[in-house]
Amino acid sequence: MSQNLPYEGLALLTDLDGTLLTPEKTLLPEDAAAIADFRAKGGLFSIATGRGRQATAEFLDLFQPDFPAVMYNGALLYDYRAKQTAASVRLPQGIRPLLEELMHEFPEIGAEVLREDGVFVIQDSETERHHLEITHVPFVMKSLDEIDPESCLKALFAGQEHEIARLQEYVKQPRFSLVNFTRSHRWFLEILPHDTNKGTALRKMRTMLPEGTVIGATGDFDNDTAMLLEADICGCPADSQERVKQAVAQRNGFCSGKTCANGFFADWIAEFLRRNGR
Repeated sequence: MSQNLPYEGLALLTDLDGTLLTPEKTLLPEDAAAIADFRAKGGLFSIATGRGRQATAEFLDLFQPDFPAVMYNGALLYDYRAKQTAASVRLPQGIRPLLEELMHEFPEIGAEVLREDGVFVIQDSETERHHLEITHVPFVMKSLDEIDPESCLKALFAGQEHEIARLQEYVKQPRFSLVNFTRSHRWFLEILPHDTNKGTALRKMRTMLPEGTVIGATGDFDNDTAMLLEADICGCPADSQERVKQAVAQRNGFCSGKTCANGFFADWIAEFLRRNGR
């Protein structure tokens, strides 16, 4: 460890929405300053999000991550420095009939499939349109005949909370074990390739970082849990889901008294450095 780079050997991987970004999808000045100081002193920083390439682009340009960013909830690792995909996995053969069944059984719930080149709506709904509007992704309607779901990284169903709860119960049937399901928001249920999540992505990431790097991870929702359990040290904001808080407690992690709206990330960096004796 260099005297001029006291945080060398440390890396931070963070969820965006609800963890690093405020409800207005902005970065607080105190959090930005803490990240800049961490990196200036040798620390590495990157992001792990359920967002796709289009919805993540502005934040990749803003942060210019030091190591591959996790996108599509773990289905893709993207090396911003090299401007290329570092690793990816697609939805499996047999996904089409499952999507067709869910669209038929839940016609009121919107659905989209995501590839690296875009987001394609396969079933429209008001919630789906609102979701795309928030993430600044254009609305592009396609049928499953026009877009091969096996070329996609993930699928997402968007509906009201009670509708998504019913959908989540429905997919517990054995035939849906072909894929992974994760709740990334109270309005969203996502379909990912088998054995794919932010935690499996972090495992791949270790092979891309210098040996012995200590990785700290933060998140606030169900889709972050596997990553938090896989990290060396984990943390979460005060308003995280109860399941997330339990995962953090299980790893003797750090549950802050602050949220993304009032300086959680700066608080987390201070604790991460304290635990590493820096």
